[in-house]
Formats: sequence, structure tokens, C-alpha cells
Amino acid sequence: MSETKVYKKRPHRKAKTGCATCKRRKIKCDEEKPQCANCARYSSECVYPSHSDLKDTGSISASTTPPLARTPEYRNDEPRLQFHHVAHELPMRDLTLMHQWAISTCHGFGEFPGDSDPWQIDIPIQGQQYPFLMRGILAVAAAHLAKMTSDPAVRYTYVELAAYHHDLALPDYRSAIQNVTEQNITAVLAFSTLTTVHSLAAPRDITNHQFGSRIYEWMFLHKGVGDIPPHWLPWIDSGPLKGQLRRRRLQPIEPTFNPDDYRLVGLHALLMNLSVEEQHEGVHYEEALFWLRQAFVHTISPASVLGNKYAVLYWVEHLPQGFMDLLRLERPRALILLAHCCVLLKRAEAYWYMEGSAENILMEIKPFLGEEFLPWIEWPLQICGLG
Repeated sequence: MSETKVYKKRPHRKAKTGCATCKRRKIKCDEEKPQCANCARYSSECVYPSHSDLKDTGSISASTTPPLARTPEYRNDEPRLQFHHVAHELPMRDLTLMHQWAISTCHGFGEFPGDSDPWQIDIPIQGQQYPFLMRGILAVAAAHLAKMTSDPAVRYTYVELAAYHHDLALPDYRSAIQNVTEQNITAVLAFSTLTTVHSLAAPRDITNHQFGSRIYEWMFLHKGVGDIPPHWLPWIDSGPLKGQLRRRRLQPIEPTFNPDDYRLVGLHALLMNLSVEEQHEGVHYEEALFWLRQAFVHTISPASVLGNKYAVLYWVEHLPQGFMDLLRLERPRALILLAHCCVLLKRAEAYWYMEGSAENILMEIKPFLGEEFLPWIEWPLQICGLG
């Protein structure tokens, strides 16, 4: 008589109190909270039934599964969204800023029809991939709202909010410009423009005569991208900011076509009157003056299609590093050249972020120029109504 083997059924170890997703997939749940291992692995929604639900012995019907849970699972090698089941409120403050950007602020980034389209559409999309760019967008939108309000308390709130987003963006931006690629070139160029706008729009305390980074911060930040290497050009040409290359590709033209050129030529005498210790500075002053004359004349050349706003950026982009170093050292001749750039800033004050910037810069420069040098900025002071 053969012996009959008795096979014991293996105990069913699946917990009945597991999450809804594991129950639906009929797999064991380790019941870790707030997210079990299986849901963490597949980036699934992890919801545990309430005590009242546990009394119901019926299984969870597929028809009652939340839409998100019915979506296909991601493969292991795909990007995943992590869901954390804690109460979250909509970031209404930032949504307000994004709305302001989309309906108004973005239109300040262009001089001709269609120029602002990339800033309204493409740049916010890039900002979803590069947080430093998104914070730059929010910072400028907050600065714009600060300019628009007449309520001092509201203005202060938006100024602080703009500074908050801008300060958080800077470290990542500085890292990005150390490794510019085809993927991040648009974000880098866009932020360099945004940070220039933010710095120009930021309020200044002109009663505090301390020549710090604020007065020229926008220049250093905009120039942070530096000269564009040749291998960047096809990247930019194929991107939404290809118009940025228009001014960078402008060639020098005859500066005397500018009716005010004689005022700039008159600065030669000052720039060449240097002590023995200052002789090495002369070449930097001359180069800065050359490009300042070009910036002025390009604004009146029909072929250049360069407005006053972009003429300012054109000058900054061409400044030699040696001049930037002299500006940082508060050399009077460097400040005088910057004062003459304020004429272009004043002419561009139709843009909200340039309104008042020329006057602010000149007021900060004046205390650092003694009686010997003040007459050299008489023309900029007159243009800005400070003479």
C-alpha cells in the first residue's frame, strides 16, 4: 500500500491591512508608512484604508481606483515623480507671480513685435527644468509688482520676495555658467538677462553712500556669461533666444555719425592724463570708451536695429575684464565712463525696470568723485535732471 504524501498549504502571508495599491496588485505589502516599499519602488500612490474601510471584507474594485493609481507604472530607468502623502497647500504666492509674468512682465523683454514671445512661452518651460531660471522669473515678476504698487507695505513685501528668489537662484546659476552645455545654454542666457533686470529694478538707499556691489552688480552678473565661444553659437541659433546674437554680432561702425559723439571723444583728455602709477590703466579705459561710442552710434544706425536698452547690454558685454576690475576698485575714470552709460539708461526708461536706474547710479557715483572729477559728468547729470 503506497504511502500518500500530504502537502500542507503554505501559509498566506499577505497582510490584509496593507495599502490599497498592493491589494489591487495582489502582492505582499510591508505596511511601511507613509509609503510602503512596493509603492516606493514603482512610484505609485500609497493609500492605507481607514478603520471603517477595514470592516468591509470586499476587495477594492478596479472601478473605484483613483485615476492616478490606474496609470501605467514607470519602468525602473524612467524619471519618477515622488508622491508624499502630507497635506500641501497651493503656492498661491508664486502662482500670483507667475500670472504677473505671463500677462505683463514678459512683454518688457523685447523692442520689436514678437521679441517677447520666447519670454512668455519658451523661457517658463525651460524654468521647469532649471530651478534657478524659474526663481529668476519669479524674482523679476515680484520686482515688477513692487514697482506697480503705491502701498509702501505691499511694495516692501514684493521687494523682499524678489530678493528671496534671486538670492536662492544665484548659487545654481554660478554653477551652471561653469559648465554651459547645449541643454542649459538657453537657461543661462535667459537668467543673465533676468538678473540684470532684477538688479536694475531693485530699490537703492541713496542716503547710504557706501559704494558696494549693488551699483555695478548688474554689470558683473550680466557679463558673467562672458564672451560666447564659437561652439555655443549653433546651440543659441537653434534655441528660442537666437535674437540675443543679433547685438553680439554687430560690427563696429563709424562713431562720428552720433551727434553726441564729441562729448564722448572729449573724455580722451581725462583718460590719458594718468600718473606713472596709473599708466597701465589707460588701455582699459580706452577700450571701454571705444565700445561706449559704438553703443551710442548703434542706437541711431538703421542697419543696427539696436535700441537704447540693448545698447547698454552691448556695452557691458564688450567691456574688458581690466575695466571691470577698475570699476570694482572705484577708480574715478571708470565711474565717469559708467556715468556716461547712464545717458543710454535714461533714454531707455520706458521700460519699467530701467525707470530711475540712471538717476540712482549717478547719485551713488557723485560722492566718490571729488571737485576735480565732478565736471566730467556734467552732461549725464543734465540729461537725468540732476545738474
